[in-house]
Amino acid sequence: MADPSPPLGTILGNLGVNTNTFCTSFNLYTKNLPKYFLLKVTIFILENRTTTFLVKLSSVGFILSLLRFNKMIKVKIYDRFHEKSLSCVKVYSLLKLAKFKFPNCNLKQSFNVILGTAKSMKLTIIY
Repeated sequence: MADPSPPLGTILGNLGVNTNTFCTSFNLYTKNLPKYFLLKVTIFILENRTTTFLVKLSSVGFILSLLRFNKMIKVKIYDRFHEKSLSCVKVYSLLKLAKFKFPNCNLKQSFNVILGTAKSMKLTIIY
């Protein structure tokens, strides 16, 4: 959520940019993203004092770290039960991430990329 108040409003206002117009267009562009997403944004100010921006989405690893949750399980070792904590992620979340991160790619290929990253992060995949 871009807000025309300081510090963004001050910086863009000092450069002669209409901050309300920028914030409206930026918020419209990012309205479907969760508020906890961190985005790297490059703002281009043109000679006529209008703006364009380039948004770089977060990495797959960062998004998986947001989707990860801990689950306690009981493991039987000999005659005793011990609790163990697993870092888990749901298959459904991996599918949604594959569609989000690679919208123009084959789902089977993009899912394998996401799955490989999840496995390298030692995440347990659950249904």
